Amino acid sequence: MEVEEKKVNKNLSISERWQAVGYYASCQDQEKTAQHFNASQSTISRLLAKVRNVNDVADYRKSGRPQSFSLKDEDTMREKIEDMIDENKYFTSKQVAEELEVAKGTALKILSKLGLTFSKAVEIPQLNKGHIEKRFNHAKILKDRQIDDIVFTDESYFQLFRNVQGTWHFEDELNVIPKPQTKISLMVYGAISWYGKSEIHICEQGFKVNSVTYCEILSKVLIPFAKKTYVTTRKKNQKKEWILLQDNAPCHRSHYTTQFLTDNNVKKIEHPPNSPDLNPIELVWAILKSKVEKCQCKNKEQLKESIKKEWNNINQQSIQNCIYNFKERINKVYQLNGNFI
Repeated sequence: MEVEEKKVNKNLSISERWQAVGYYASCQDQEKTAQHFNASQSTISRLLAKVRNVNDVADYRKSGRPQSFSLKDEDTMREKIEDMIDENKYFTSKQVAEELEVAKGTALKILSKLGLTFSKAVEIPQLNKGHIEKRFNHAKILKDRQIDDIVFTDESYFQLFRNVQGTWHFEDELNVIPKPQTKISLMVYGAISWYGKSEIHICEQGFKVNSVTYCEILSKVLIPFAKKTYVTTRKKNQKKEWILLQDNAPCHRSHYTTQFLTDNNVKKIEHPPNSPDLNPIELVWAILKSKVEKCQCKNKEQLKESIKKEWNNINQQSIQNCIYNFKERINKVYQLNGNFI
């Protein structure tokens, strides 16, 4: 008795493809999904990969001769796209293709040819006229000033399982990371200058920052670091002055903190409000967080050890590069009359 060979259908319709995606989501079994839709397992695997990559199940555009457009066509398309941007900047390439009545791949080429790119907007603080004026005056003071006597300080938070790093994985594997039931976040304090960096100070989870606790940190970290770093210049027995730059957090500018700085003969530079871009230690925090996240810490103690280790591993050349970048930003802010770069 002859057994009729079951025909494998590799050409699923768009509707069937979405059904297959939904079926796989419920059973998590590619072989079972392939059998249910009378398709090969490789077809299902490619289908799932396509959904993960482009969130679509339609066939990729086949290669061939690039479509050419006249200058008149390009002008018309530009006008249509500019109208779309004015109405809503969050349109997709699929919507552009529908508006221009072309394939999605062609729409992407048109967008590229017109000089358009898609990227996540960078969040920046809102600046009013007063902020802009203070930024300009700050840049005016610092643009021609030596900066090797400035100590830059700040606090930052390090979170366990902070998910911003990309990872390699096989197409048929889900790229997931465990989400803890309770967030573990540690505040750290540090100081940098042209000549070195302080010890990193890690606060316990739940630490409350106020004027008193902040000054305690300054006593443990900032003052010893500054005295050690600036006790002499390159000439022996000659005192070297230093000056503090910190942001405008309430505990930084309180009467209690101001009195503490006065009692310890600490001069400070007034930092313009809403201007984290004008403190180079923010760049150092970014370097440190990137390194710590790659350590894949599993608990709070590992996170602490990783922060200390990676902070100590940051070399002075990297810090000087961040400070040099700050100097360039100061010059650009001055040229832009205090506006963001």
